[in-house]
Amino acid sequence: MTTIIRPLQQADAAGLAKDCFPDLAPEDVLDAVREDLALQEAGQGITLIAAEDGRVGVHAKLLKQGDSGWVFNVASHADFRGRGIVQDLLADLARRARAMGIVRLLAHVRADNRRARRAYEKAGFRSVGQDGMRGEQLRYELDIFP
Repeated sequence: MTTIIRPLQQADAAGLAKDCFPDLAPEDVLDAVREDLALQEAGQGITLIAAEDGRVGVHAKLLKQGDSGWVFNVASHADFRGRGIVQDLLADLARRARAMGIVRLLAHVRADNRRARRAYEKAGFRSVGQDGMRGEQLRYELDIFP
């Protein structure tokens, strides 16, 4: 099976709602997709998805803030986990971020979310401290300057 990583399209909304964000209402996912596409169009961010046979199974959003990029809403369906797809998608996101003038990727990860922490670490991110009022989130960074 071939995995394709590409920028988000409006037609991906239904698949995202079903497989990546099943706890959200489909209309909320569609609204978020429209917002993400507007950010892409304005050069303020990019959202990538990974799909196999037309099925969207991984999602990650990047928002540009100065020369840094915040990574948000990384989500993957169970069928797409454990195969390095999230790491491939984050590597593609880093490559595209460099082209936008971004030198560092940042992300918050819940301290108790071992799976997410491991995925970021496998992608080269490092934990640099705690954030949140009670330290419930860890801050991860990845320097991507050329």
